[in-house]
Formats: sequence, structure tokens, C-alpha cells
Amino acid sequence: MKAITIKGMTFGIIAGLIVTLFDGLFMLVPNVYVPSSYPILLITFNTIFWITVGGLSGLVMWVFARNRKDLNEKESFYWIFFFLIPFTVIYGLLGRLFIPLASTAVKTASPVFDHHLSFVWVFLMLLFSLAFKRRVPANESLVIFFIPEIATSIALFTFCSNISKIPIISKCIHYLFLQDTQPSYNAYLTMFEKFLILPYAIGVFSILGFYLLAFLKIKFLKRKRNLVVIVLFLMTSLSLAAHFIVNHNRFAKHNYPSTTTKQTSGTKKISYVILIVLDTVRADRLSIYGDSHSSTKNLESIAMDSLVFENCIASSPWTTPSHASLFTGFYPSEHGSVNNLNSKARSDIMLSTPLAEEFLTLAEIFKNNSYKTGAVVSNFGALNKMFRINQGFQIYDATRNIGNIYRLYPFRPIVHLFSHATNIYPKYIIPYRTADDINKETFRALNKLIPSPFFLFINYMDAHDPYCPPRPFNSYFSDTAFPQLYRLRKKVVSFFKMRDKKSWDSFLLSQYDGEIAYLDHHLGKLFSKLKELEIYDSSLVIITSDHGELFGEHGLYFHGTPMYEGVVKVPLVIKFPFSRRVGYEKRMITLADLYPTILSICDLPVPDGISGKSFGNGSMPIVSELNNYRIGEHRILYDGQYKYMTYQHQRKSELYDLKKDPSEKLNLSEKLPVITAAMNKKLKEWIKKHKPRHDKYKDREAIILSQDVVEGLKALGYISDGELEKFKPPLKGYKSIPYENQ
Repeated sequence: MKAITIKGMTFGIIAGLIVTLFDGLFMLVPNVYVPSSYPILLITFNTIFWITVGGLSGLVMWVFARNRKDLNEKESFYWIFFFLIPFTVIYGLLGRLFIPLASTAVKTASPVFDHHLSFVWVFLMLLFSLAFKRRVPANESLVIFFIPEIATSIALFTFCSNISKIPIISKCIHYLFLQDTQPSYNAYLTMFEKFLILPYAIGVFSILGFYLLAFLKIKFLKRKRNLVVIVLFLMTSLSLAAHFIVNHNRFAKHNYPSTTTKQTSGTKKISYVILIVLDTVRADRLSIYGDSHSSTKNLESIAMDSLVFENCIASSPWTTPSHASLFTGFYPSEHGSVNNLNSKARSDIMLSTPLAEEFLTLAEIFKNNSYKTGAVVSNFGALNKMFRINQGFQIYDATRNIGNIYRLYPFRPIVHLFSHATNIYPKYIIPYRTADDINKETFRALNKLIPSPFFLFINYMDAHDPYCPPRPFNSYFSDTAFPQLYRLRKKVVSFFKMRDKKSWDSFLLSQYDGEIAYLDHHLGKLFSKLKELEIYDSSLVIITSDHGELFGEHGLYFHGTPMYEGVVKVPLVIKFPFSRRVGYEKRMITLADLYPTILSICDLPVPDGISGKSFGNGSMPIVSELNNYRIGEHRILYDGQYKYMTYQHQRKSELYDLKKDPSEKLNLSEKLPVITAAMNKKLKEWIKKHKPRHDKYKDREAIILSQDVVEGLKALGYISDGELEKFKPPLKGYKSIPYENQ
């Protein structure tokens, strides 16, 4: 038994190393950030997992064949049944198994191009192996004898499933056959898949051809089992190291070009300006706004040195238009970076038009005034360079995380499924970079920017769906000691439509709060780094959010929804240099107001004609906007204690007295018709005053995005599966390269 079990474990070592050799190739996917822990976890997990499988296979084989006299003669035949076939089945199924993340985003995996035909190729290979390997000569190493089958199975599953995602193949097809066409998105995909058939056939026959060649030549290895294991280990380790180095060198070259600024005489009023956006963080979940159960000690600490605004309103309930307002000082209807309202579409597509180049952004003003400018962005989808929020930034790092391959690739390393099931390194299933990795790149950016005056924008995204905080933060606010087991159990229950909505909403909120606690932990590390660099005291630090999140209030979830308080009321903390102003400010302010506020604090010129007001203006109504296909143009207006909500269609207007009814449970629009009419009049006057300022894009309804951007928006929940029916071709002269990473 011992000898057979050890032999099975040796099979497992060989399989684990070959699997890792192929899994490491995902580190070469363009525009993907690979954390330093990933290659280590990859080889560790694969080795342990397949050693376990091999050992169990050997044990089962011993139980089955221990009394058989033909064991020695037909040992290879038995190993095919007890290890090789289980290996291919487990590897093939687990590599494709996709457990949806517990949220509105990332519901399904990308479809497999060959409809699982790779199982047929692997089955045929195994039949061939059974026919010709029933007997192995006594002088041959049995473990080495099965290397071709193991490697061929892995190659077939990986290639056949992911062929449509292989960059070099997709680029060649696009440039050779499709670059001059301008079909709709779905038509483009159909044409693309037709051209994939040829490289698919070539690839399959090439892999099987190499298998036959290896099958014929493997006999020359003879009793080199230990040497083969050592060589495989060295090959795997070196390839992982090489892939990691290539990834980070390419990452640094792409995102961190050399930065220069024109030198001017004199000193600046404020040399260091840091704008931090906590993506998807609603104000009422932070202790600085009275939430007693939250764990945001580091935010409390910086709030003591800062001016805290109690009534900051997002310009829109989703990322792109809110950031466009933040960086231009205009409202969404003015800057035009809003959702698609194509009347021919039949879905709620959250697709924003790029920001017009004629707008002068915050980064451009700082750059024009001799500041170095840099940005480290977690939201790679809605803040992709294609939307032009990056105007004026010399460093703009908006890279997706390695976890994005969990959703993007139909067949992916099993370690991602392991991370999902155990919540160990959950970053490996999350498409965006988590706060610890954003901090690493922020520190790298600071090294590039200091000692020059700089403007640095940091976007953290941890509070965004799918709410998978790492341990121990996932259990901070949860009633269960094992949140991940609870999450998986609820998914099984929901399959039978038996989920308890109230308890599930409470659980999601607990995980959201855990993400905020995790984010606060790493904000503390950022502040410590600024103090270590001796720039904390002299820096202007602005902390805010682009929008909030709903957890069942008014029957709504996520964001990009009707604009109730949970999705539009966001935090705003401004730490002046040397804490010149501290305390709490009750006046209302919107994200568009931050544009002139930041410039005025820095004593920089504020462009004429912008709509934002420095530090807000209590006498002016505050408006937020959303373009949404189902409800049309949706706006809210704050005036005094009242909040007025209008919709283009499907929903009636709403009026709330926030002083008496902060939870917005009582709609007063019919009970207070005079006030409703007055609010409606003010909103119409506001609309007349705030006309579009984006003539170049005024008549544009949508754009064709690259597949990389589309997949990013889908992964983050901004575009749902099946909601890409009709995208218009790009405007003449506008660069749009589907299937190429931006």
C-alpha cells in the first residue's frame, strides 16, 4: 500500500507542477496586475491539491487491486483508471466551475467557445492511451510514462476553452479580417467566432500531434523519475518568476512613464494635494457620521485634523458621471459623460460617453501650474482611459486585478475557485485591485512624484460589489463565525428560491461594512506612509466618495438606481495643511463643488463659467442626475429640508421632508402639492440654466468599446449579460479597437 500511495503522490506532484506551468501563463494576460503572493499561492495550492488527489487515487487503487495477480503486468492500465481519468475529470470540471459572487455583478462566467468539445478530445486521447499502454516494460518509469497525457489534457482544456480570450489570436483576427468593419457589438462577436474555427482546428491538431510525438519518444527517459520532478520544479519556478517579472515590468512601463513638469520660480501655497475617492462608500456607514458600530478608526483620526462636511451629495449615483463632475466642476447634463439613452435599446445599459477633450480637468490645471500629476485607480471599468477621465494625468494606473480572469476566462486556474470557497486571498476572484495593492502602487507613485509638487488621485474600490472582505474583516459585523460557509449555503438555498431576503440583506450589509473596515485599515497605512515621508502635515488631503450603495431600501440594490439617500449621500473630509480648519460643516455641497474648492484652497485660478461653487452654496439648490433607460432622465433637487425626485417615465415624482423623514418612507408629493409645484418649477429653471456644454458629443448616444472595457463593465455590474444589443459604430476618426486591451 505504501509504495502505491507514494507512487500516486508522485503522480500528483508531476500533475501539480505541470498544471502550475500552464496556470502561470495567465500572468501574461495584458493589462492585469499580479500581486506578489499570487505565484507562491499558485504553486503551493496546485502541488498540495494534486498530491492529495494522487495519494487518494493510490489508496483506492490498492484497495481495488491489492489481491489481483495481474497488478504488475497491468499497472499502467489501472493507473489510467484510478489517476489519469479522475485527474482529467476533476481538472476539467473544476477549471470550468463558476460559483457566482454574491451580488448583482459577475453573475455568469464567459461562455466556452467550443461548447465543451475539449472533453471529447481528451476522451479520445485517453482511449488511445488505454489501447497502447496496458503494459509497461519493467525498465520504464511509470510516473514519467504518463507525462504526455497529463500535459496534453491540461493544454487541450486551457486552449480549447480560452481560445477566444488569447490576445495574440484575437488581435490577429481583428487586424486581418475585422478592423474595417463597424457592426454592432453582438454582430462583431458572431463574425469573430466564425474566424476562430481555423485557429481552433490548428491548435487542437497541433496539441494532439505533440502528444503523439511525446508518446513515441517518452521511452528514452527511462528511470529518471527524480530528475524529471526536479527539472519540472525548476522549470515551473523559473517560469512563474519570469512571468511575474514580465508582468511588473510591462505594468511599470505602461503606467509609470517618466514625468516632467515645467519649472517656475517661487514657492507654491500648497505643494502636495491628495484626492482620495472611496468608491461606493455611503456616508451613514462611517463612524465619523454617527454610525456607532462601524470600524473606521483611521478615518476618525484624520477627521479630527479636518473639516468634515455632513451633507455632501454625489453628482450621480454611479462612477463615471460623478468623477467627471468632480474633475470638471460641471453637472452630468453639462459635461455629457452620462449613460446611454438610446431609444432603440431594450436594456438598462450603463454606458457613458467619454468626457470631451475641451473640458479643463483638475489634473490639467495642476499640470499647467507645474505640478506633477498621478492617479492610482482601482475602478478599471468605469474609469478606463477610454472615458477620458485621465486627461491631465502624467501617471494614470487603472489596471484590472488578476482576479478578473475568474469571470473573464471560461477556463481558469482552480486556485481562484479555492479562494472563493474559503475566502483565503479573496482578491483572486475580485476583478478590481484591493486596498493593499492600491497602496503598494500609490507608494510607488509617490516615489515618482516626490519631491516635486504633485496632485495625486487615489481611487479605492473595496466597498464595491461583490463585498468579499478578507479575514478577519469578513466576520467583524457578521452573526456567523464562518461567513463564507454561510454565503455558499445561501447560494444553494437560493437555487431552490428559498432565500430569506431579510437575513440575506443583513448579511450583505455586514460584508459591506467589513469591506469598509478593511479599507479603513489600509487608509491608516497610507496616512502612516505620508507621515513617514514627512508630507502629511503639509498636504491637502480630500477624502470623498463617488456614490453610495443600497441594500434593499425601497426594494433597490447596488447603485445606478433611483437616487435615495443611501446612494447619493457621501462622505467628504478635507484636511487642510497643518489642520488650519477643523470641525463639522452642515452646508450642502456636491462633488462638482469640489473642483473650485480644491483650486481655491491651492490659490490656483478657477476657470470662468463652471457650475460648481467653492465650498458649496447653501442658498442654491443642489441637483443630482442619472440617465437610465427604464426611468429616462432622472433628477433630484434639494432645497431646504425638502428633496424632490423626478423621472422621465414609469415612476411618479416624489417629495420627502428629510428633516422629519430621513429614511424617505413618506412620499409627500400629493399631500403637499404647492411645495411639489414650487420644487418642480425650481428644477425646470435649473435645467434651463445648466445646458449641455459638450457640443462635440451632443448628438452621440453610444460608442463601441473594446472587449476589454466591456468585460470590465460587465464584471463590475455596469453591463449585464445579454444587454449589449445595439451599440452604434464609433464616430469617424475615433479610435476603437475591439479585442485589444486599452
